[in-house]
Parts: sequence; structure tokens; C-alpha cells
Amino acid sequence: MAKVWLVAKQEYQRIAGKKSFLISTLGIPILFIGLMVVVALITIFSEDGRAIGYVDHSGILQVDALETIGQDTKHYVEIISYEDEATALAALEAGDLQGYYVIPTDYLSAPSVERVTLEGPMSDRGRSDFWDFMRANLVRQLPEAEAHRLYEGANLSLRTVDGKRQASDADFIGALFPIVAAILFFISVMSIGGYMLQAVADEKENRTMEVLMTTLSPEQLMGGKALGLLGVVLTQIGLWGLTLAIGLVVAPLFIADFPKITIPWSMAIIGVLYFLPSLALISGMMIAIGATVTETRQGQQISGILNLAFTFPMFFLMVILGNPNHPFAVALSLFPTTAFITVLLRWGFTAIPAWQMIISWLLLVGTAWISIRFAAQVFRLGMLHYGQPLTLKGILTALRQSHQGV
Repeated sequence: MAKVWLVAKQEYQRIAGKKSFLISTLGIPILFIGLMVVVALITIFSEDGRAIGYVDHSGILQVDALETIGQDTKHYVEIISYEDEATALAALEAGDLQGYYVIPTDYLSAPSVERVTLEGPMSDRGRSDFWDFMRANLVRQLPEAEAHRLYEGANLSLRTVDGKRQASDADFIGALFPIVAAILFFISVMSIGGYMLQAVADEKENRTMEVLMTTLSPEQLMGGKALGLLGVVLTQIGLWGLTLAIGLVVAPLFIADFPKITIPWSMAIIGVLYFLPSLALISGMMIAIGATVTETRQGQQISGILNLAFTFPMFFLMVILGNPNHPFAVALSLFPTTAFITVLLRWGFTAIPAWQMIISWLLLVGTAWISIRFAAQVFRLGMLHYGQPLTLKGILTALRQSHQGV
């Protein structure tokens, strides 16, 4: 086992030290952080914190309405009442207000108001705070429970027929998680799979493998490379996830009414359970391809087609999201290479039957184990046929003869 870990460490350092890997891994967080900084600066410098005024001809508004229904107003812009429009206009011209509203006498029967500004519209925060103030005034005369319910408005929840899955319209993380995870997996498959293929093909070309094979078995070598690749992928995705988490924590500081974040732990656990064997599966396939070709370029052409086998569900994203229980989506869930992405997408929008989850995961784990074992045997054959490409027919024939003891 010590040799396996030694190979894993060497493979991790080799891949993680590549400039292309560093650029692809750090580029996304740097770009994301840059966008957050730009948005924050725009928000800070464009935010207008001046007060909002109003002239109430209907007599229905009270300045303390928000406090009356129990709202904390320390983060609201100041809202000031004026007796007449001339006074409000004077305050606006003096620069004390962003603008002011005029509520007509017949507002309750004809609910429309007039907004007055000098230059440009009011800030989003100012408009939002004033309409919160209006809603609070309209419900403040009701009993406390009813006032709160009407003030907060409706909260739509979607629930499956069996009641096992439920999501609210505010739970945008639960809806975005499977899509984001699928995209990250897509990027990882396209990049890391290529690194593994190139590693095996290059080492085979320069005959480094012949030296390694004097002290390592094919299983130890392949297992170590797969573990090293796992560490690389977890580092990459972990860094992306950390950046996203920081963004979700910082965003509420600059975005008013940022939705409450609820981490979908069950979906995250399912993602981990499917991700690890999926990574082992693609590692085995890439190693096998690298062992059969005589130069890296040939392997890259084949791996491009293989990548599609893992990212195939992304081309049918809207179909899967539109009908998660369609037979086509179920079939993709059961097929090993497409299981990870499809299960995550379906899990975010429907309740997947237990039998489908069990069969899907067992098929994936079994296929991943076979992939690693097959890759080790193909690699051994590749070393015996140095400089000669291996065909599928030749591989199967050689494996059959080896099992028969010929």
C-alpha cells in the first residue's frame, strides 16, 4: 500500500504543478472574485442612501408602520412624511431626498401613486424599502398574525406526490446545486481526464514505465495514479467550492433581500457517493486508452469521444429538468457513465425511487472496479507490445489467452 501512496503523491505533484492545471484551477476563482469585486464596487458607489419622502393625501400612512408590525428598520432608508408637495419638492431640490411619492386621496379605491425625482430613478433599495413601508401601512390594522402573513406574502412550495421531496421558491441553492455540480464535473472530466491520458501515454513513449514496472505491479501503479488523480480533482473542486461559498457569504452584504441559503446536504452526500466511483471509472478508461496508443495525439482523439459518454446528459439538460421521471432520464441514471450527472439533476427536482438509486450506484461502482482492473491488464499488454498500437480485438484475445493459461 505504501507504494500506491508513493505513486499517488508523485502523480498529484506532477499534475498539480503543471501551468495549464494552475491556470484552469485558479482562473475560475480569480474571475469569480473579480466579478464579485466589480459588483460590490458598483453597488457601493451607485447606492443612494438619502431619505425617501412622501406626501399622503389619503391619510392612511403612519411613519412607524414598519415598527408596528415588528420589522427591524435599522437597515431601511429613512422615510420622511411631508405635509404638502411644495415642502417635499424643496427638500428634493436641496438634495436631502432621492425623491418622493405622492399618495392621492382615493388611493384605496384607485391604488396608484406618483413618484417625483430630479435626476434618474431612485435606488433599488429606496424603492423596495418604500413599498415595504406601504405594505406595512395597509396591513397594520389587522390582527398581528394576519398582518405578518399578508406583509410577507406567499411562499410557494413544490412537493412531490409522495411527500418525500419539497422545495420552496426561495430555495434557489437547491435548484442550482445539481446544475452547478454537473457543470463542474463537466469541466473536470474534460481537463483531468486529459491529464491522466497524457501521463500514461508520455511515460509509455519515453519508456519510464519499464523502469517503474521493475518495482511495481500494474495494479499498484494504476491504483496510485487513480488516487493521485482523485486528489487533484478534489483540490480543484474544493477550491471552486470554497470560492463559491465565500461569494454566497459576502453577497448578502451588498445585495438587498438576498435569499436565505439552505445547503442541500442530502444532495451533497449523493453527489459524493456518485462522484468518487465516476472518477475511478473515467480514470480506468483513460489509463486503458493511454496504454493502447503509441503517441499522445492518438489518445486525445479517442478521449474526446469518451468525454461525451460522461457529459452526454448536459446536452439533454432541459429534457431531464422538464420531466425527471421520463424513461430516457431513468435509463441515463442507470448507465454508469451518465449516472452521476443525471442522478444529481433528477434529485434536485423529483424523488428518485430507491431501487433506481441502488441499482444505479451498484452498476457504477462495479463498472469502476472493472475499469481499473481492465486498465491494469491492458497496461501490462501495452508494455509487452511496446511501439505497437493495441486493437480491441487483440486486447480481448490476449486477455482470454492469459486467463486460459496459454
